[in-house]
Amino acid sequence: MNQLKAFTVDRIRHLSALVFAVLMSLSLFTPDAVVITDVPDRPENAVRVVSFNVRCKDDLYGKVEHRGAFIAAAIRAYAPDSFGVQEATAQWLDLLDAALGDTYARVGEPRNSAKNTEYSAVYYNKNVYTLLDSGTRWLSETPDEKGSKSFYSTYPRICTWATLQNKETGLVYTHLNTHLDHLLELTREKQAQVLCKEIERLEQTGPVVCTGDFNTEEGAKAYKVVAAALDDTKKTAQETDSGQTFHNYGRLLFSKQKPIDFIFVTKGTTVLRYKIIDNTVHEMYLSDHYGLCADVKF
Repeated sequence: MNQLKAFTVDRIRHLSALVFAVLMSLSLFTPDAVVITDVPDRPENAVRVVSFNVRCKDDLYGKVEHRGAFIAAAIRAYAPDSFGVQEATAQWLDLLDAALGDTYARVGEPRNSAKNTEYSAVYYNKNVYTLLDSGTRWLSETPDEKGSKSFYSTYPRICTWATLQNKETGLVYTHLNTHLDHLLELTREKQAQVLCKEIERLEQTGPVVCTGDFNTEEGAKAYKVVAAALDDTKKTAQETDSGQTFHNYGRLLFSKQKPIDFIFVTKGTTVLRYKIIDNTVHEMYLSDHYGLCADVKF
């Protein structure tokens, strides 16, 4: 009976979402018109980072042009120092650039030259930070070869980084953002090993924060590889959160009950907060993943 009730509530929710999606198509939604609630205050002197798999294409549960306004509004509300996006197509980047360009700049190359290819871009607050270095590497046996893929990967997979210096305090940190393959755990494990070589290199400059959709759960091999190099903010935060990050627009089937998106930081970093960004807008999800926010002190 409880399962039937949950299913009925779920169907009603999605019917409401579909009706709202139709209504949205008849009007113009902008980040200024979207209200994001329950945003935590940033602790003093903390660095705030955000990660978001934005879902690359239109769905019945939300068109990119509408969800772009939602996610841009969420970024404005959370006001991170830097944030990483996964599955960001050129359409996504254009939407975010237009909405956030007065505050944020971005770095990152596409994973290949295919139509509607994806970026794992890093955005940073250009009014607060100076960009010292940036780049993109491929998670393959030949990381410097653009478009390369190895380890039976379905697609070329990449990591993008931005090394940033606070204009006022001089603090330097690197934001590394990635998206591992979705098919085989063996593939993700090998890609994680390539990623960790980049982490080791980047930590020579200063602390690293690594965001991304890792397509793997806590305790899996790929997770263990990264967790051996960095701390999982969910586990080390003084104020933490729990729950899934991939929810498939709230549908009961094909969702994950544990997180597959993570924010990792250099070991020993003080993590004040880890939060799942689970906001909706009139019952519409921002993406098929929840975003993540971490407040840290390097």
